[in-house]
Amino acid sequence: MNSISLFKDLARTGFHTSIVTTYSVDAAFYDGSLHHRLRVYGSDNNILMADANMLQRAISETPESFGRAGTAYALLPISVPGAFHPKISVRLGSDAGCVIVGSANATAAGWGRNREIVGQFEWWRKRSDGEENANRQLIRKAFDYLLKWLQEAGLETVKRKLDLIERDAAWLFETEANDGPIELNDGTLIDLLCEDASGGPGILSRLVDLVRGAAVTQLVVLSPYWDAKLEGLLGLIEALKPEKTTIALSAHSPEFPVNQLQRIPQVSFARVFDGNDGARFIHAKVFVIQTEDWDHIVYGSANCSDDALGLTDLAARNAECSVYRRLPSGSALELLGLDLSSTIDPSDLMEPTKELLEAKPGAPLPLGTIEAAGSSLRWMPSQRIADPEDAAIVIPEGEFAFSRVRSGNYALDLPTTPRFPLIARIRLNNGMLTSAVIVNDAVSLTHAAPGLGDKRLRSAFAKVELEGGDFLELASLAAIIFSETPESRRKAAKTVRSIGRAHGKGTEDGDDHVFFDYESPEAFREAMSASAPSKGDSSRLNFDDPDAVNLLRIILRGIGQADEEEEDLYRDEVPDGGDGADGSDGDNNSEQSGDRGAGDNGDPPPREPRTYRRDEAERQSLDILKAVDCFEAYIARLAAEETPPPRKLTAEVCFILRLMVEACRRPLQVKEGEQRDQLFALDLEPKQHDRERAFVVRVGRILQRLWQGSKSEAALLSRISIGQHQTELPFDCFALVAITRWALARSVMAVADHKQAALAGFVTKSAIAIWKATQSWPRLDQEAELEFVGKLDAALGIDREETELLLKHYAQLNQQLTNANAS
Repeated sequence: MNSISLFKDLARTGFHTSIVTTYSVDAAFYDGSLHHRLRVYGSDNNILMADANMLQRAISETPESFGRAGTAYALLPISVPGAFHPKISVRLGSDAGCVIVGSANATAAGWGRNREIVGQFEWWRKRSDGEENANRQLIRKAFDYLLKWLQEAGLETVKRKLDLIERDAAWLFETEANDGPIELNDGTLIDLLCEDASGGPGILSRLVDLVRGAAVTQLVVLSPYWDAKLEGLLGLIEALKPEKTTIALSAHSPEFPVNQLQRIPQVSFARVFDGNDGARFIHAKVFVIQTEDWDHIVYGSANCSDDALGLTDLAARNAECSVYRRLPSGSALELLGLDLSSTIDPSDLMEPTKELLEAKPGAPLPLGTIEAAGSSLRWMPSQRIADPEDAAIVIPEGEFAFSRVRSGNYALDLPTTPRFPLIARIRLNNGMLTSAVIVNDAVSLTHAAPGLGDKRLRSAFAKVELEGGDFLELASLAAIIFSETPESRRKAAKTVRSIGRAHGKGTEDGDDHVFFDYESPEAFREAMSASAPSKGDSSRLNFDDPDAVNLLRIILRGIGQADEEEEDLYRDEVPDGGDGADGSDGDNNSEQSGDRGAGDNGDPPPREPRTYRRDEAERQSLDILKAVDCFEAYIARLAAEETPPPRKLTAEVCFILRLMVEACRRPLQVKEGEQRDQLFALDLEPKQHDRERAFVVRVGRILQRLWQGSKSEAALLSRISIGQHQTELPFDCFALVAITRWALARSVMAVADHKQAALAGFVTKSAIAIWKATQSWPRLDQEAELEFVGKLDAALGIDREETELLLKHYAQLNQQLTNANAS
């Protein structure tokens, strides 16, 4: 079989959605590494589904590891009678889908250290390998299998994520899942055996049906865990009646329930994987059923236990998912790389060092799910809670009682908006405390996954972010970036109605539920007057336009909010000198990460600045000037309208300001034959022949209209609305204020030593006036603001010495304004 690095496989574009399931929970790995990789390569709509008991254990042991849970990705606890045990990764795009089913938990051990087995099924609209229809059906089957639990969660957040999938991966819903094995072009069969622990026929019963009564010459089982009395193995032997049964065990550590050997006297044992990496913990689960005509293989999450497989007369208790293959007789073992020639004498077997697969008594009662929207919380109790009346939520802020609502669920309003990530428990009316869950914040999750926007912009953003494209090349798309869609106009009109209602001007016949918005940044600042200055660490944005969300991410790559991949959380290979066993993904134990080395993180390497031909550079320069013209026309049009400007304007302002600074500070590299030259798209200061190319002229004019307005026209940014649910300065607003001041300081620095003192005085005076206007917005933490500005310069490749000079001008402007206010 081919080897695959699951982590490196994520380094591909084309997918906007990821659904990952796991039994063992390694929040540090998913939160800090796997999820980061997904977002870097364009997957924003992400869900992690985990076994409720194991999630509770991880929350209790390492609560600090869940840094982005419930805000950047949805985290769902899943409860079944036994264990929620499938290991599935579903990735979906508008023109592609990929499903990986296997034995690997979403942990550092599962994705890096253990010996695992997975099956991968892909469909791409523009690719054809002859099996695309089969793969589409299998992808749909895996999605439908998980859909049951996603819908049962009862979260508006998840409903919206599913709506995004239906809209942005429409091909999936044009496909019907297979209801039995699919025949491939080579005559082999393939299927997914999905067990949902609902009481139907288990995997063992389905295997018996697939073998169809053929005489079984050999049954081969590779399983890291067993039930205590080997009921799963005995059930297989009884149902299939193999002539020979072979248990494949690790050559390095042949562990098996020795005290049960008397129950299986005819079973033989074989050493496997006795090589240089023989110490790797074998977490793969494989069943091979050999007959005269066919080899039947089942591999995936199911261990050899009655809870996982069920028995012919007993339903399975676990949720499991495994791949089924029917291959020509005699081909399975070679394909799997299993050499059974080295036998093990039963006297050489070792007692298991891990617990067997028995149900663990005393697990905390699962509470269900909780969703937040601002300070409002909604609780969907689990079916195992018999009496949810008079229950209270227990969070760091205190205990607060729920009230029943018409939907049958329970809700409450907290006195203040909680800080996320938020860990909560429920105290029932009998005093019992439930297990802990992560609260999913509907607002943050909406911003984290806005959905797909304009296809041209997505392609351009991907080129800049992943392929080393030039940020300046986005100027050619200005007409698309600075545009309004019918949807954005509808939202603007809705905002007007909400502001009117807040002032008692609205009517009661509207059928839309409308939040009351702050009608201006000043009103928001007043509401936040008692709050600490913003450090730019909010996970929330003031808009949910998908193009604007992606645009802001491109603008601020490596700046502001930390979203860096923690390289020490992942390693492709077994650590040198490690025995592998300690890294096992114990199916009954929370993940013990051990020492994790930093491996190849798979991110695109940094590239040299692009070189242009003379005509290309001149065209690029012209595109930048046209982009500035386009933005000025855009804000003039917005200023003339009665409706508030779109909230995405904050991202658009950040874009044009960075574009202008970069255009006058980073030259285009021109190469004609052996001759090299540089071309600046904008001049830093005015030149007699063309003042319209001067940065200080254009940026001053733009910022004046945005922040100050005129006698006949209100400042555009003073009319922008801020969502009522915001209780701290949204990150895009922090960036807007900081980047505005950054551009102002650069303007003042550009003319500081100018020979025309009048120009320098005018620019400085205008900068102070605009700077003062920015103070009508909530305060920024000074240290965080200066750090942000330094990172802006670094992102443009500006040397530290120039940045230090800029920060001096920054401080001087701030001081001059302070002095002016004092006088």
